[in-house]
Amino acid sequence: DIETIFNKENWLFLGSKSGMYIYDISKPETPRFVSEFQHGTACDPVVVDDQYAYITLRAGNSCGAFDSSLQIVDISNISKPVLTKSYAMDGPYGLGIKDDLLFICDGSSGLKVYNKSNVMELQLLNHFKDIDTYDVIPLGEQLLLIGEEVLYQYSYTNNSINLLITLYLK
Repeated sequence: DIETIFNKENWLFLGSKSGMYIYDISKPETPRFVSEFQHGTACDPVVVDDQYAYITLRAGNSCGAFDSSLQIVDISNISKPVLTKSYAMDGPYGLGIKDDLLFICDGSSGLKVYNKSNVMELQLLNHFKDIDTYDVIPLGEQLLLIGEEVLYQYSYTNNSINLLITLYLK
């Protein structure tokens, strides 16, 4: 039931419907299980920075969750991940990070951009309510966003967002 795969240096983070699994891939030919962070059954995208894993859990669908949230898990001790903070969300899907920015596709509530420098008090920098997407990939000063049969490319600079191109997949 793996949903997402995120690689950070010699670690592989697998988001599944039942939790996040961490593998040591310093020897890629023989990945080694290190630890896991369990949560209730939910769809579970995950991204990681140097100290935290950011996990979105979405309710109201076949994934089985009762609440939609962003969970921030301390991975400073990779063998013992610990939930640090949880934030209520409307219906989160994919997420992405770049430097101190955390981008969350919160379903029909749009794209939310946070400053993640203090995970105990995330600061909402911007909320683009008219962007309904499922996943975001930050690339330099650009964002790739994936929606219902559409791919968007935006420029993201100085806390503003500008549509560059729309590619319909149908």
